[in-house]
Amino acid sequence: MSEKVRPVAVPSQRLRRYWDSYGLTHVPYRLLMVTKMLDRCISVALDQDAGISLAEWRVMANLNRLGASTVTELADQAKVDPAEVSRAARSLEARGLAIKSPYPGSKAKKRISLTEAGADMAGRISAERRAFYGYLLEGLDETQRQMFDDLLLHVATRIEHFEQASTAKGRKKGASAARSLTPEPAP
Repeated sequence: MSEKVRPVAVPSQRLRRYWDSYGLTHVPYRLLMVTKMLDRCISVALDQDAGISLAEWRVMANLNRLGASTVTELADQAKVDPAEVSRAARSLEARGLAIKSPYPGSKAKKRISLTEAGADMAGRISAERRAFYGYLLEGLDETQRQMFDDLLLHVATRIEHFEQASTAKGRKKGASAARSLTPEPAP
């Protein structure tokens, strides 16, 4: 087993106070806090460096990775509301970074893809994001990075199971059924 992770930087007193105010039973809340910090940091960098929003970047990043996709496909990949993807895609299209084309077999659906300018921008931003992510994981060896990734996947799998169980309960009880915060144990 690898050694304990030593922070590359010392947390501020403010961060340490917030962090320590929750016990180990609140680790998922800490994950939410880190996610919000990461979103805020990335949002500022994207706005300053490229003049785009985080929602626009999510669309660009997924189009760059997946190729032409529908709003529904992009929303599913990013785990966001399709309306957010639709707004971001319209903004990217208005700026010449994305283009919509007909979806085969459907008059209503459209496929979104990056223009050449959008692909160039996505490539540049992707390289900057990879460098930033490397900075965030600095001080973790490959074993620790893999363990961290495995732990995140564990939490994501539990969330997925919770959502599936909650949806099934809602269908049984009716659309207005409240989701329980204590689902049945995972298989």
